[in-house]
Order: sequence, then structure tokens, then C-alpha cells
Amino acid sequence: MFVIHLLVKNIKMKYIIAITLLCSLLSACDQNAKKQISAAADNSDIDALKASPENFKLLLENDHVRVLEYTLKPGTKDQTHTHPPKSSYIVTGGKLKVNLENGDTLIFDEKAGTASWMDHVGKHYVENIGTTEIKIILTEVKPITNK
Repeated sequence: MFVIHLLVKNIKMKYIIAITLLCSLLSACDQNAKKQISAAADNSDIDALKASPENFKLLLENDHVRVLEYTLKPGTKDQTHTHPPKSSYIVTGGKLKVNLENGDTLIFDEKAGTASWMDHVGKHYVENIGTTEIKIILTEVKPITNK
């Protein structure tokens, strides 16, 4: 009886481990696409606000952060730019195609009400390939300076 109990316990443990690994893998796959954007081919930064003033609007700036409102109408694209580490909040979602400097493209179906974090984002430009206007609030983190 004790041997059967150990076998059942061992099988349950294997299922728990398998499910945990599967959940971790699915989560990692979702984050992997966003991490690809962070890989920059070179380190020269292009300010999004200066590159695409028609798409980015300055809402707040201080010594710590810069908050931008990003708007992209259906069928339009912005200009090549970069971002420092930032959080994003999707106000109105839609389908985006992110074009990376190395020629790769990534498709995102952004959902309203979701938030995400990304480290430095290398050179890219974005196209709205959906049918809705997309609006995102970006909070870019400034480097810490000793004053």
C-alpha cells in the first residue's frame, strides 16, 4: 500500500512540475516577442517626440520621467525612433506591426487596459495595420543623475 501511495504521489508531482513548466514557457514566449524589440543594432538613440511629433504628445516631464501620449491612426506609420526603459498603458487598442532595424517585423494585437514594461527599445518604426485608432500612454524613465 505504501508503494502505491508513493507512486501516486510521484505521478502527481510530475504533473505539477509539467504544468508549472508549461505555464512558465507560455509566459516566456509572450515576453520574448517584446524582448526582441529591445535588442538594438547600434546604441544611437532617436527621440520619438522629435522624430514623430504628429504621433507623440508630451504630457509631463521632470527629472525622473517623461510621459508621452502616442496616437496612430489606421493605415499610418510613425518615423524611426528609439525609447529608453518605459512602461506602456494601452488606452485604445488595435493591431500594430513593429518594424525592427534588422528587417524583422513583429505583430501585436494590443488590448485596451493592459500595461507592460520594456527595457531600452532600439531603432524601429510602427504601423497601424488595424481598423482602429491606437492610443498608448508611455512613461519613459530617465537615467539617475547625481546632482
